[in-house]
Amino acid sequence: MITCVARSEEKLQHVVQELGEGHKYMVADLTDPAQLAHVEQELDNTKYDLLVNNAGYAIYQRFDDAPLEKYENLMFLNMNALVRLSYQFLKSAVSGDALVNVSSALSRLSYPGGAVYCGTKGFVTCFTESLWYEHKDKGVYVMALLPGLTLTNFHKVAFSGRPGELPQKLAYPPEVVVSEALKILKKRRGSHPSSADPAIGFWRRLLPDFSVEKK
Repeated sequence: MITCVARSEEKLQHVVQELGEGHKYMVADLTDPAQLAHVEQELDNTKYDLLVNNAGYAIYQRFDDAPLEKYENLMFLNMNALVRLSYQFLKSAVSGDALVNVSSALSRLSYPGGAVYCGTKGFVTCFTESLWYEHKDKGVYVMALLPGLTLTNFHKVAFSGRPGELPQKLAYPPEVVVSEALKILKKRRGSHPSSADPAIGFWRRLLPDFSVEKK
């Protein structure tokens, strides 16, 4: 059984209909603590062998041009909600179970105009890699998935409808990202906790020195 969680009931109904019988959905805004707690309770009441934390969004504009409250909402969803759901899932996880936290290739980079988003995804990657180490001996696989540009409406939302200059030729369709994640899950590549966008090396060469961490 797959349980899908999102804010839009219409979209959830469509997805569950495509999946077929035996699956369900929950309408929840994970930035609302009460609704988040409802999803946590579902994880406590029902045994799942896989949790994919994919909820998240970005704000792409100069840091001091957006209200602080918008960033706080972003941080709550990208970090707090993810931590709480990860905690609830791992409490009862057993050997063979898996947790996938969707981070971003930008968790390894800096992106002027996306400072808070990059910071939240840097947290997700480090947090998840630490969880992988803590749980690998139990046979519970924890993966940080670091996709690059993906052909969804993510960037339209991030730019708040403003034109965004993104190299579309470097973007992947979501089916490719899902396919790669499933390959890793099937092989249970426990030797490394993260799967990154192969284009990350390109980005490191492309971006100016001030925006790339040097090691």
